[in-house]
Amino acid sequence: MAGALACACLAGCASRGFETPDKGLRVLVFAGTSCPMSNARIPRLIEIASKHPEAKFALVNSNRNESADEAADHARRFDWPHEAVKDSDHRLADRYGVERVPTAVVLQDGRVRYKGRIDDHKAEEFVKSRDLARALEELAAGRPVSVPETPVEGCAIARRVKAASEAATYARDAAPILNRHCVTCHQPGGAGPVSFADYPTSSAWAANIKSAVTDGRMPPWKPVSNPGMYHNERRLSKEEIETLARWADAGAPAGDLSAAPAPPIHAGGGWVLGEPDAVLKVETPFEVEAKGRDVYRCYVLRTNFEERKWVAAVEVRVGNSRVVHHIISYLDTFGQAEARDRADDGPGYKSNGAGPGILPAGTLGGWAPGNYPRRLPDGVAHELPRGAAIVLETHYHKSGRAEVDRGTEIALYFAKGPVRKQVRYRLLMNRRFTIPAGDAAHEVSATWRVGEDVHALDVMPHMHLLGREARVTATLADGREQDLLSIRDWDFNWQETYQFKDPLPLPRGTVVTHRAVYDNSERNPVNPSRPPKPARWGEQTTDEMCIAFIAYTLDREDLSR
Repeated sequence: MAGALACACLAGCASRGFETPDKGLRVLVFAGTSCPMSNARIPRLIEIASKHPEAKFALVNSNRNESADEAADHARRFDWPHEAVKDSDHRLADRYGVERVPTAVVLQDGRVRYKGRIDDHKAEEFVKSRDLARALEELAAGRPVSVPETPVEGCAIARRVKAASEAATYARDAAPILNRHCVTCHQPGGAGPVSFADYPTSSAWAANIKSAVTDGRMPPWKPVSNPGMYHNERRLSKEEIETLARWADAGAPAGDLSAAPAPPIHAGGGWVLGEPDAVLKVETPFEVEAKGRDVYRCYVLRTNFEERKWVAAVEVRVGNSRVVHHIISYLDTFGQAEARDRADDGPGYKSNGAGPGILPAGTLGGWAPGNYPRRLPDGVAHELPRGAAIVLETHYHKSGRAEVDRGTEIALYFAKGPVRKQVRYRLLMNRRFTIPAGDAAHEVSATWRVGEDVHALDVMPHMHLLGREARVTATLADGREQDLLSIRDWDFNWQETYQFKDPLPLPRGTVVTHRAVYDNSERNPVNPSRPPKPARWGEQTTDEMCIAFIAYTLDREDLSR
């Protein structure tokens, strides 16, 4: 099974060719430049290799859409100290039957001793099974590998496939679906890790697209109820899923690219909502250590507007989405935050996560992974007082490698017509709870009895890693129940503000209830405690929270009078 193949050695090889020798211990790690599951493992691979000098490691790129230069740059970017190889015709991947990255293949004297995943979780703090490390330790001890093959969850290798005739094509069939449901995030500078705004990249990722849509992982849309009730709803029809699957199965043919619809690329320098009226930026980078407790910093942005502004939309662009967990904005009209900023030596000032340490005059909302900006309804806006500073309380969660936050930017869009109503927020919050260790379905609730007639604009639940389900309901005075939101598979990494297409009336006397269900058992793959321990309210990601934010307006208010 060993020998030379037509592979280009990009770094670390004794010659330009690449060989899998008949003698010794060799570890081939198949990786891709833009696969998040693969990139998360590279620092761990470097650590594993440092503990096994008897093994020779190579990083192998077999994706047809990623050039040798891109693969070499990828290895340099991660400080990969071993061989890096471009498998241009995916012959190495074919030889060892590798379908996805990251896959490790361990060869001893030319024979495959282990093939499979590096470990069982993208996030290092949740890894329970270190499969590659265990295999190498067993071989080093002269023992057979106890688990010689493990399943790999990751990105499909982009192979060259001959397209079938009369198949679904990109131009006619796939591109319209991708543009409607995917390109809003998957475009240059967008939230997605790879762009689907053109044919070459979309076709290379066709197998991954098929897998994600048939499994229901993409496009990310968590609510299981109220179809058609929310703005920017991302639900694929059965026919759309089948079309993307047929296109991928046929080899992702292009069709007539001149007839392909143009992708909805963000205008205005990449801003989703177009050219902003003002952009404010945190100018000083902040260095985030690889490991340790979560960090909260408050950054003060001075507005210096000569008059009060009414803000109809806010768009946030974070400086490093790998470590920024969420951001909450506050308004300061008394200079309190600036004083705290001057007293702190670092960029911004330290916070404990419970707020900016001042008495805020208001808010412009916030950001969390999955949040998508939207303009408020006509006549509705946030008030930004004259001379106010905007304070961004930023929550950092360590990624396992040293990172730099280059500075969050916020784009402000001012109301163009008369403003009749001001946005207000209500927090349904329960801070007094304990989630018992081992409890797989522990419920915590919080309520709000509405004191006057209002209209709800959006709802956003917030939990941490033990979160499993979130449901927000409104019980009207006559006993009827309205389902505002129901999520059954909570994802800590996708916390969206669910915006109602039409403001939802909540008459006086309505009781709004947030019911959160937590899984504090060993079966929860992202449980931060092994073994599980009781969990309570806290600001660390490894603690828990029970919050639902509701934005609303007062029916009686008319600021235009």
